[in-house]
Amino acid sequence: MRLVYVSPGPLDAKAVEGLSEFATTWPGDVVAVAPEAGIAAPERVRVVAEPAPSAASVRALAPDVVLALHRPEFGWLTEVAPTVFTAEFDRRIRLEQQHLTAEGAIDRARIALGQLRRERAYRDVARRAAGLQCNGYAAWDAYAALSPRPLLFRDHRIRRADLTAAMERPTWRGERPLRVAFSGRLTAVKGPGTVLEVARLLPEVEFLLLGDGELRADLQRAAPSNVRFEGFLDFETWKSRMREEVDLALLPHPQGDPSGTYYEALGCGVPVVGVQNATWPRLAAEGLGWAERDAKALAHRIRSVGPEQLDAVRTRALSGFEPFESVAARRVAHLVEIAGRARTDP
Repeated sequence: MRLVYVSPGPLDAKAVEGLSEFATTWPGDVVAVAPEAGIAAPERVRVVAEPAPSAASVRALAPDVVLALHRPEFGWLTEVAPTVFTAEFDRRIRLEQQHLTAEGAIDRARIALGQLRRERAYRDVARRAAGLQCNGYAAWDAYAALSPRPLLFRDHRIRRADLTAAMERPTWRGERPLRVAFSGRLTAVKGPGTVLEVARLLPEVEFLLLGDGELRADLQRAAPSNVRFEGFLDFETWKSRMREEVDLALLPHPQGDPSGTYYEALGCGVPVVGVQNATWPRLAAEGLGWAERDAKALAHRIRSVGPEQLDAVRTRALSGFEPFESVAARRVAHLVEIAGRARTDP
């Protein structure tokens, strides 16, 4: 049995780790088709460099099932083999992402009309797919009903061993200043400017910014003295720093993509406070943190949160956390089922 993953770009660290984990439970071969190999080859996965994959080139790999991102430009894959699309965004999230760089009302209206037209194509490829794997509630609510075999999952890289380590960390008890971390690209879509607004309102709190990006120099010039920029960290270092140094994660993403950082912070035993976008409020409602409307409300929440609340959220998050290995195995089982159905259906 052969699984073929068609990537829109070079394989990054997250894709490499995910495909390697898929290969541990997939009953056969795993092949990744990418424009170029990327940073490294996943373990037990054959990488085929294909700048412009076609129906003929993918069919030549003899896939039993194909996995690709939920994008209209990948719709042709459904004519090649049973195809499962990974859906992450709904129309609202895509619209929010583009509106962040819009220049004026006319540009915003043009973007909205374009997204409305493009939504028909997203819905069409969802209907044509053999299955959907929906990363988060937004994609699930938008597209699951269109698919005969949808699966809901939460994408992250927190392993069982990470959860064990997180359970051993002590909760902040107020004996030192509260330490709050933002993690992500320093770009407008992640909201680092909001972090600085909050930091100005809370001079008694320490803030760490973990990540790099185009706004770093501007943010550093504007940052108050209680903010420290740590730059990009590899994932193993990031997990260690989050577990050992951070009491609360501030992730004020203005648009509601299903960011793995929410889950990865929680998987390090760090409660999350975020904003009212398309994704975080439903997770906060599960008792995983707090969703606030703006910088002033975020600052009020951070100032008022106590050790007991932090401990309750941390305990709840870790006790119900599905580790990376289980998420990958469940996704593989879904793909195996779809491949098996295709083999037996007339």
